[in-house]
Amino acid sequence: MAGSVISAVRAVLVPAFPASVKIANQAPNPMPPRFIRISRTGGPREWALDKALILVECFASSAAKAPDGQQAEQDAYTAADALAASAFGGRWAGVHITGWDQNNIVEFPDPDLSSHARWQFTGTLYTLKT
Repeated sequence: MAGSVISAVRAVLVPAFPASVKIANQAPNPMPPRFIRISRTGGPREWALDKALILVECFASSAAKAPDGQQAEQDAYTAADALAASAFGGRWAGVHITGWDQNNIVEFPDPDLSSHARWQFTGTLYTLKT
């Protein structure tokens, strides 16, 4: 049985952040000061290769419950670097990653979450189907 691409992305990101940073595919309620949401937004699954389009959203707020854009931006860079490093091959949560093509990192405030800044990026994660 093939592993989950979302589980593989989470396995790549968790060691790159302090334990206090929550990383999941659904936002918790209440929202913690720092949170990273990962989603698959498309991408074809071919005979031997899955080309998953991944969205990584990094949220951060200050101790005063105000948006912390600098932290969210830095978390986006850290996440992007971790995914780029995973592209050198290897198994993550049972999934063999063979490549990563990243798009731009951008600030994209969430109008429904005024207490947090949001920086995000997308990229294609290449994994072998097993």
